[in-house]
Amino acid sequence: MLLPCVWTPSARCNPAEGAEWRALTHVQQAIGATNYTWNGDSLFFSNSQHSIRFYQGRRKADVDGTTVWLNIQPNGSVPGGDWRLGAVDFDLFQLSVLPQAEGEPKPLRILLDPGHGGDDDGACSDNPPLKEKELTLALAKKIAGHLKKAGMHVDLTRTHDTTLTLDERVGLARKKKADIFLSIHANHADNAEATGVETYVLPPSGYPGTAEGSRPRGWQIGNRNDYHNTLLGFSIHSKLAVQTNATDRGLKRQSFFVLRETSCPAVLFEFGFLSNRGETLKMLTSSWQEQCADAVTAGVTAYAKKIGALDHAVAEKRARDAEANERWRRHLASVQTNAPPLRPAPIPLPAPVVTSLSYAVSSPSAIFRGTNATPVEINTLIDFYGKGTLE
Repeated sequence: MLLPCVWTPSARCNPAEGAEWRALTHVQQAIGATNYTWNGDSLFFSNSQHSIRFYQGRRKADVDGTTVWLNIQPNGSVPGGDWRLGAVDFDLFQLSVLPQAEGEPKPLRILLDPGHGGDDDGACSDNPPLKEKELTLALAKKIAGHLKKAGMHVDLTRTHDTTLTLDERVGLARKKKADIFLSIHANHADNAEATGVETYVLPPSGYPGTAEGSRPRGWQIGNRNDYHNTLLGFSIHSKLAVQTNATDRGLKRQSFFVLRETSCPAVLFEFGFLSNRGETLKMLTSSWQEQCADAVTAGVTAYAKKIGALDHAVAEKRARDAEANERWRRHLASVQTNAPPLRPAPIPLPAPVVTSLSYAVSSPSAIFRGTNATPVEINTLIDFYGKGTLE
């Protein structure tokens, strides 16, 4: 069930119409690059720590050799002098992807979720015969062992071939007071040649998922953790693609149930394709499973080292956003105070009948205040879940 995008009638399914943007010079300064290269197809920045490439007309980007899919396609063109990056992606890059500051790794309580199980086999391979539920459980146990050796507290949503609903899985994350939730899956495609690993986190509120045809959703519980979701996903995916020598299908975004309804930072992995015989054979090997466990553990450890710096950066951003919101509120109040009085109607009109709730927003950009925050108005949530708005 997808919720339509509802911040303005004209932008119902096109977030670009209400998005804020950052110019090329702002992106360059944030990255710390003294120059950039444009080759007609991509825009490339580099400095002593990072190399970043954005592609013309695509949501794809490369960060230090790792594929990252953007929430919104960059707008304009470099030759035209009006190239710009969506503010939502600018913020996520600046706070979650690029920072290098690290501290002592925070001990984490991790919930591993082996996908499917019991009545739900998941994807299947016929040659060799393998069910997704079997692979995910074996891999989860391997990863759990490595994480425990790294000093993490680890729980699993299931340790046997049992059936669990999606509600039960996210409920366990709350019950176990998990710091992070990692959902383990294997892929399947009509194209038997498809290979590779992909990692999913939740799209920010108002933006579509990476998959073609995805539509924007309203604010979900998981959006409280947008910056942490991105840091966690990128930290692990950047290790996973390299250490397993897999095709890098990228850090992507999709509104999967376990991502949008989990209150802690959450990531979903597709470790490989059961529709590809060669990849299935590889996934059955102990050496490949060890590589995956090593990569996930290294990524989680990297995330644990950066949580403190990210918490501080997010708190500062929220304070800046709150200050900006307050200035805007005072401006609106001032405008309304100084507005000339309306001429009274000659005949009293009956009180209006309220048939639906709507946004009390005076500027389209007011919806896009960044991530990790609930909507400014409670009417926002009422609107999303009100009668007639669900699909």
